[in-house]
Amino acid sequence: MGLFDKVLKDVTKGLQDAAKAVEEETKAVADGLKDKAAEEAVSDAADTVGKGASDVMDDLKDAVDNMNASIKEADEATKDITPEQWEQATSYLESMAKDALKGVRVCFECDEPVKGDQKFCPKCGAELPAETVMEMALCKKCSKQNDVGTDFCTGCGAKLPYKEYKEAFQRKKDDKVLEGWKDKIPQYPVWSCGGTDFELTKLEENRYFFGAWFEKDPEGAEAAVEKYRAVLKENGFRTAGEYPSDEHLYKMVDGICCHADTEHCFDGGADSPGVYFMIDDEPRGGFNYVKPEPKKKSGDLFGKLFK
Repeated sequence: MGLFDKVLKDVTKGLQDAAKAVEEETKAVADGLKDKAAEEAVSDAADTVGKGASDVMDDLKDAVDNMNASIKEADEATKDITPEQWEQATSYLESMAKDALKGVRVCFECDEPVKGDQKFCPKCGAELPAETVMEMALCKKCSKQNDVGTDFCTGCGAKLPYKEYKEAFQRKKDDKVLEGWKDKIPQYPVWSCGGTDFELTKLEENRYFFGAWFEKDPEGAEAAVEKYRAVLKENGFRTAGEYPSDEHLYKMVDGICCHADTEHCFDGGADSPGVYFMIDDEPRGGFNYVKPEPKKKSGDLFGKLFK
């Protein structure tokens, strides 16, 4: 059974079920009515519903028939095309596409394609790259013209201008995130442990999240978190509370307890570490909690009797 036949069968069954339900409900209502005129009105309504369902079925069948006819015509039109003709047509379309892209640049901020010599994106105002998308795909080492959006040359493996620009653009964005660090959470040392695609987000009042990305490098991500824990300790953060742990480090800043939480740092993925920063958040037992000394057992008779 073809796809359209199956659709038609399913819809037909649905309409038949609906018509049957209407018929049963109509009969029940009619049986409860003593007024003959009311019975005739209900019967007329049922006929109308049935006719409407029939019209819908006819329209649906016509649409499916037309679709099948179009598919058959397309198959007939293309069955005699040779592989050489397909290749020629494909090559021609690719050539047309490349010609159309010669003067196009793409905004790395919002992905808007821009044709012409504008310096700034008309959609978001970001500065546009100097090179067109075709120029960014041209290998500087072997001069091979690669497909648009390619990172490395398929001819020699060299990094293409597109990849270089993309990395530089991302570094600029990351630097901007770190520049705003001191405005948001100056109580904590700035991240300096590698990665890319940084984000520093305010989750709620006095609670922030910092995330980084180590593409397909979970070991590098784990090492970065360990390094940041060391940086926190170098800046006066320490374990505290009843259950001290290196995953939760604290520091009193101007009388306020600042908490850096790395316990859940890999919830977003093994190569995407994150750190939660909570201001005015003391550990259980308090920042200055000291574990009580165990009681000493007395050695005299009185102590032995009441130990």
